[in-house]
Amino acid sequence: MALQLNLESTQFGISAPQAYLKIASYVGTKDQIQVQVAIYFNKDARQNDMTTIHDDNHQIFIKDLKGDLIPAIYEVLKTYSDYAGAEDC
Repeated sequence: MALQLNLESTQFGISAPQAYLKIASYVGTKDQIQVQVAIYFNKDARQNDMTTIHDDNHQIFIKDLKGDLIPAIYEVLKTYSDYAGAEDC
């Protein structure tokens, strides 16, 4: 599971129209989790172990998660403005 997003600009000054967002890791307590999101230029870049174009960290409260953990994290991430328009892939 992952998300695909059209990034109009990256830290490298290029667009990434098929950016691929993947949960890299998460750790937490009974109340909250810290999620690291790895963002690749596209799915091929991820599959070929290329470096990320950006990494994000987010804190998510457990009470905001509904259902199975990983899909629920992705659903919460899609509500963030940084990931507006992201689609499951």
